[in-house]
Amino acid sequence: MTIPEILKALEPYTERFPMEAMRAAIQQREAITPELLRAVEAVAENPEHYARREDHMLHIFALYLLAQFREKRAYPLVVKMFSAPGETPFDLAGDTVTERLNSIFASVYDGNPVPLQALVENEAANGYVRDAAIEAFLILEHSGQMPRQAVVEYFRGLFGGRLQRTPSHAWNSLVCAVADLPAPELLEDVQRAYEEGLVNSEFARLEEIERDLRTRPQGHRDRHTLITDAIAEMAWWACFNPPRHLPSTPKSGRQPAAAATATPSPPKVHKKPWRNAPCPCGSGKKYKHCCGKTQGTVSPNRAGNQ
Repeated sequence: MTIPEILKALEPYTERFPMEAMRAAIQQREAITPELLRAVEAVAENPEHYARREDHMLHIFALYLLAQFREKRAYPLVVKMFSAPGETPFDLAGDTVTERLNSIFASVYDGNPVPLQALVENEAANGYVRDAAIEAFLILEHSGQMPRQAVVEYFRGLFGGRLQRTPSHAWNSLVCAVADLPAPELLEDVQRAYEEGLVNSEFARLEEIERDLRTRPQGHRDRHTLITDAIAEMAWWACFNPPRHLPSTPKSGRQPAAAATATPSPPKVHKKPWRNAPCPCGSGKKYKHCCGKTQGTVSPNRAGNQ
């Protein structure tokens, strides 16, 4: 395939994974990288415009390809794209925000922590984007791109005033990151954050954080990985493998007794147009008004402790 043919195949959402185009893009890495950078730059410059284009997928493929390529020139563009406030990041990239954005940040990292730090400390940025930025520091340490002590000192600075001392999801993310590193030397800072009510204890209980800081071994974090294979990351997404039959909902709107008592996990719908697509649960509602309302939430037993 030629470069224009690859780009044309990657641009629209067609419900099928563009395997041939993705393989061709990887084979022609040097030639297509400038085009992928331009695609990400266009979205970074005008995120609200692309958020409204639900059939546009090129920038999502570009994010994963550039991450696989370790393309450092993408780093400031990706940070800028996801600095858009409100729900725009989710409209642009769906649940990539909560699933792999941390790894994308770390995969394109160019050695300068300042843009990533600015995103963490940006009160106007989406809370889950800030969460991904904080977790990116764990991946940078785990992948050898940043010394552990540098991460500890940055987290110490967040406790010390770089993070606004008002309750926010960033505080939830920070204490979990301290436990995941782990950084027991920051235990007093964590305890103080809880005492001041900065952390939502329903998101992560203090006793769990304290336990992790005491018992979690250094360097064992399977989920803190870089992007190494864009095709493997994306090909399984539900948007490219739609179910043949969706369960029907009774006209009365009442659920069967078993369904009424169950608490199923939100489906992972990995795609851009998922927010306005019919919910896979069969309710007849749009996903963003149904199961998607809980996407990205964490139970009181935080993900790391389940």
